[in-house]
Amino acid sequence: MHNPVYPDRAALLDYCRRSANPIGRLLLHLYGVDDAESLRRSDAVCSALQLINFWQDLGVDAPRGRHYVPLDDARRHGVTLEQLRERRDDDAVRALVRDLSRWARELMLQGAPLVHRVPGRVGWELRLVVQGGLRVLERIERLGHATLLRRPTLGALDAAVLARDPRAVRAGQGRRSTGRGRPCPAAKGRRVTPEQYVQDKAARSGSSFYYAFKFLPPRRQAAITAFYAFCREVDDVVDEVHDPGVAATKLAWWRKEVAQAFAGAPTHPVTKALLPLAAEHGIEAAHLTQVIDGCEMDLRQTRYLDYASLQRYCHLVAGVVGEVSANIFGRTRDETVAYAHRLGQAMQLTNIIRDVGDDARRGRIYLPIDEMQRFGVTAAEILKRDAPWGYSDRFEALMRFQAERAHRLYDEAYALLPAVDRRAQRPGLMMANIYRTLLREIEAANFRVLHQRIALTPLRKAWIAMRTNWRER
Repeated sequence: MHNPVYPDRAALLDYCRRSANPIGRLLLHLYGVDDAESLRRSDAVCSALQLINFWQDLGVDAPRGRHYVPLDDARRHGVTLEQLRERRDDDAVRALVRDLSRWARELMLQGAPLVHRVPGRVGWELRLVVQGGLRVLERIERLGHATLLRRPTLGALDAAVLARDPRAVRAGQGRRSTGRGRPCPAAKGRRVTPEQYVQDKAARSGSSFYYAFKFLPPRRQAAITAFYAFCREVDDVVDEVHDPGVAATKLAWWRKEVAQAFAGAPTHPVTKALLPLAAEHGIEAAHLTQVIDGCEMDLRQTRYLDYASLQRYCHLVAGVVGEVSANIFGRTRDETVAYAHRLGQAMQLTNIIRDVGDDARRGRIYLPIDEMQRFGVTAAEILKRDAPWGYSDRFEALMRFQAERAHRLYDEAYALLPAVDRRAQRPGLMMANIYRTLLREIEAANFRVLHQRIALTPLRKAWIAMRTNWRER
């Protein structure tokens, strides 16, 4: 494959114009925004995001012969492509990255006022996109611009900051600091309806699921958004509440709330938004309680002896979610339920592979113990928190085994989906393609998941969703 070299910034921006900018324009088109000013600022944001990704991935791309640094910038700093390819970091390289990062930041701030021109939920998302890009640039700066040696990533704390304070970026000022515990923007200055609450909950998650929701008819979109918000609420109990006793009490409250809601007396905004749509879309109380059962497993169990025991967990937290989602999307055949369960399992395994490091920091290991033993990988290696962490040829072989299983499940799921239901199930296929692309990115990074969380950019997720929608897989 030919990897081009870009002589100057204009040539690189031309590449961005063809590869990134159309995605932003398509998203604006979905929301009926097409004035020249908004399109110009959208182009600036999209190009900036791609440039930020280039400088973030400098140490990943250059050794593979992918050079996005403009030649004239490299020459001006006395840096050669050979030096980048061999990852020979020095002050000149860091000065080059600093210069290129400033360029990306200036371009992002040129586009940032777009957040004031786009109304509603898409404006909320755009704030997160802009702030996320600027946050990556902050991470690059904190690394001393040494991205040739280390790839900066955003962690759970960054996500929390962005989610709690997604205020518009003021052109020329960047991200503003925030206090803790602020209400979601939808609540500021006005009463929040249950429908607005679940929309905000879904939008703030940044999940791949949310990009697929946009292509559904309004009532189906409302149903899947409310159901997803429920899943996020109970999952957040396990991830964010550090005292197991308190977490168990909160999950018990949700179990009681589900029973009350299906008896006609919901009290939480999520159940108030979900219940009017439940019967129409085949959502039963048992579906919700099974999701709670899966979350409770996280409180009681931090290891799995074998894959059979892990499958039970995957069924509760992902297979049931897949079944409900398939019902909401619309189905005519029972085989579609089997497809949804298999796909949910594949996606959950992808999550497990991606989050090995994050889960280890919470004291959890989802990789089956017998398989770890087969490949000679110990729990102590996975739980290790210092460089070089627990990386080894044995660990990579173990993870490749897990990835191959996930790929088999994706293939089996696709084969189970009846042709008559394929069009209706496009949102699920969008999510599957996003997750499988993520899995391939993790494979390409040789499963370096112990010290970082590999993720796709929001624009890339949106592009995959739109491409799937066009092709119907």
